[in-house]
Amino acid sequence: MTEQRESAGADRPASRHVDFLLVGGGLASAVAAQTLRAEGATGSIVILSAEDVPPYHHPPLSKHLLTGTEGEARIFVHPESFYGEHRIELALGARVVGVDTAKQTVTTARGEEIGYGQLLIATGATPKPLTVPGASLPGVFSLRRKTDADAIRAAITQAKHAVVLGGSFLGMEIAMSLLDAGLKVTIIEQGPVLLRHLEAPDLSSYFERYAEGRGATVILNDTAAVLRGRERVQEVETAAGRHVACDLVVVSIGVAPATDFLAGSAIALEGGYVVVDALLRTSAPNVFAAGDVTTFYDPVFARRRHIEHWDNAVKQGRLAARNMMGRRLRYDEVSYFFCEVGDIGFNVLGATEEADARVARGALDQGSFALFYLKGDVPRALFSVGRPADETRVAEGLIRYRVGLGDVKERLHEDAFVLDRIPTQ
Repeated sequence: MTEQRESAGADRPASRHVDFLLVGGGLASAVAAQTLRAEGATGSIVILSAEDVPPYHHPPLSKHLLTGTEGEARIFVHPESFYGEHRIELALGARVVGVDTAKQTVTTARGEEIGYGQLLIATGATPKPLTVPGASLPGVFSLRRKTDADAIRAAITQAKHAVVLGGSFLGMEIAMSLLDAGLKVTIIEQGPVLLRHLEAPDLSSYFERYAEGRGATVILNDTAAVLRGRERVQEVETAAGRHVACDLVVVSIGVAPATDFLAGSAIALEGGYVVVDALLRTSAPNVFAAGDVTTFYDPVFARRRHIEHWDNAVKQGRLAARNMMGRRLRYDEVSYFFCEVGDIGFNVLGATEEADARVARGALDQGSFALFYLKGDVPRALFSVGRPADETRVAEGLIRYRVGLGDVKERLHEDAFVLDRIPTQ
């Protein structure tokens, strides 16, 4: 692997120029670098990563890596040999602290100034911090990086009762993994339901019962007010006055884009996210962005969105690379993500928040279930567990092309009704 670590030499490192400079050591950068070479790019490619390990997949962090049931090597996007074989320099421990779009340079925390021909911003997101007394006690964690998963896995061996703050997709995955590890688990969710982004009270209730059936205690409409402990966390006191004994807390209350280093640059931000156009270009010449860090115009839903999921990072990383080479390809994808809550793996297409009605097919407790989210008679999203690939493919077309179902809407609930009879264009 062509790998380089920054050193704090006595003199300021000499400036250099890179044809394709990728800031961020995550999935979007790894896919972009791979795509550049696959598309015939011959210039220099450098990935600047603030982390000390090569790019890796994030989904296993909350599942197999957390419980130690899957080998660490399987989480990496590419094998170690990939980078050297494809003449990609991977600079680890290289945190970028500034971008000068007029000079077309970036500056690292070590003071190195690097010029670029084309720049990709793909720094991802960081966990929102818990801002209550005691949040910095030992035994309190968030989960975003491999080092976080490693630290939580080590803490599990000494823990008995964990509290997970947040009943989001990530929070639920973490909670189930902690149960699998043999811990007593309490989930505290500020809102009235778990998995609120599903926008489906019946689904949220199902997963609440499922979590409780696995042994978790679920507390809704409450949040941590104080964390207490002497040498490490021992208790969570909630806003409602509950006292939950624990020796491990994992905070999962959302993420924010990692864009602090862009403050004062000419790269436009919106709510902290990098604003990109349909080609994933930023407001600055020769600067692109991809993945969790972007706010982009979604033509399927005719509005700006930001999506912090694996599939979006892959697709935007690939498209940004092609456009960095001079192509003019537009980002036009039906958003998709997957989640595993215990032994229930599900997929979501589209935007669940756009619906005013929902139609179910199949039975969730039998492992084959779909929930169509409709706006009028137009499908806007799909939740599915164990459904045929053809059904998902048809649903994606219905969502993409905003196909009105008409009278077919009345038959959508019939599991025997074959969806491929519906024209998708």
